[in-house]
Amino acid sequence: MNNNEAVIVINPGSTSTKVALYNRGGELQTESIRHVQAELDKFHRISDQLDYRLKHIKKFLQSELANSDIKIVGIVGRGGIVKPLSGGTYRINDAFLKDAFEGTYGEHASNLGSLLAHKLKSDFNLVESYTVDPVSSGNMMPIAEISGVPEIKRVGRGHPLNMKITARKIAKLQNIPFEKTNYVIAHLGGGISISLVQGGKLLDVNDALMGMGPFSPNRAGALPLRGVMKLCYSLREDEVKAKLSKNSGLKAYLGTEEVSEIIKRVKSGDAKAKLIYEAFVYQVAKELGAYFAASKGKAQAIIITGGIAYNDKFNNDLKEYVGCLTEFHIYAGENEMEALAEGAFRVIDNFEEPKEY
Repeated sequence: MNNNEAVIVINPGSTSTKVALYNRGGELQTESIRHVQAELDKFHRISDQLDYRLKHIKKFLQSELANSDIKIVGIVGRGGIVKPLSGGTYRINDAFLKDAFEGTYGEHASNLGSLLAHKLKSDFNLVESYTVDPVSSGNMMPIAEISGVPEIKRVGRGHPLNMKITARKIAKLQNIPFEKTNYVIAHLGGGISISLVQGGKLLDVNDALMGMGPFSPNRAGALPLRGVMKLCYSLREDEVKAKLSKNSGLKAYLGTEEVSEIIKRVKSGDAKAKLIYEAFVYQVAKELGAYFAASKGKAQAIIITGGIAYNDKFNNDLKEYVGCLTEFHIYAGENEMEALAEGAFRVIDNFEEPKEY
């Protein structure tokens, strides 16, 4: 093992870009580059931010790598919303770049991950750049894709990066071979995705951006259809999209997306905060129960991960609903940077062949 060899990991978010250096032993250095919203508002489309974010990344890398003996052997960027894929590490090719740049399947800050990795590779004389378990990754069962309306197909857009690495960690804890695992996993953050994960494959997952599932800190989740129809006829399409994908959920009811802040308000006796908070826990619990049923009652654990899992009260309140079903595990945080680095090294070290988009 050469500890001087490292990969660059890039994970763009809506108002930040996380950049890190990882060797095979783990994280060497990381930085969350914050972007001023007023600066981002100057760009019409997310892909227009490419050069702006690239400039900030290069500044960080130049600072960290100057007078360093670190050798960059790979670059990996978070994959965005592309066509449905099975999981794994993908070589970033022209077709991937085209769909990410044009937002063919949806616009999201994570679309920039592959574009930034591709742009940077020539700076380090690298032939390839990679992405791991893009947002659209999954192995949806055919029965899970049926919606009830033939013209509408259920799609899964969740958090496969974090879900898969968390599943690997819990499998080790339980001493279960990864390929034989059967879990219900909830990633709870700004977006919420809940999935049935068997052998590392996401067999069913809600659409965390704008689809089924519980409401989130700022997203609407599943809604009564009559209300949706009325909303669609009263607002423009872009207004409806903005309302449902970033101006709903806890934010719309309580004016904040921070669960920790809402819990403080609950403890101080705020009746409205208590009602909305309890509804939030209730909806997440119902979805977990549904996915446990989808495992035919055989899930070896319900696993809670993501940023909201740092709140002990939330975890305990959720456990009251579903803790009786199977083992209940908390693994807080996103863990996406680590997952990206591990996926890149699996290909670099020839444990896996990169997949083609």
